[in-house]
Amino acid sequence: MTNDSILRQEIRHSLSRARSLIRAYSGLYSGENLASDVLMACDELAGACQATPRVNEARRIVQERCAKLVRDADRFSMRDPATIAASRSQAVASIDILQDALFEMRKAAVGTPRIGALLKQRSL
Repeated sequence: MTNDSILRQEIRHSLSRARSLIRAYSGLYSGENLASDVLMACDELAGACQATPRVNEARRIVQERCAKLVRDADRFSMRDPATIAASRSQAVASIDILQDALFEMRKAAVGTPRIGALLKQRSL
């Protein structure tokens, strides 16, 4: 397995909690706070790396789509199962967008070797 595929699997696995939260969201319980729970799961993965503009944009999309799912699944409104399913699919798709952005960010962070490291390799 290549380093890229290992990194991609690691990120996908780490975001599985966010996907699970979206899939399990019912909108029927007052204690559910989908957007903040999903963003917290996503932010744990970003960790110490400085977020890129693409990651920030993807995070904003996740937040917007989670908020739309919350509105569509609101227990005090007319609940249309097709609308809720579509919102849920869009929210999961936004996690995929964030996954790609995080992959690019993490790959750039680890993929660029320092010049000193290259010189050490050549001297060995």
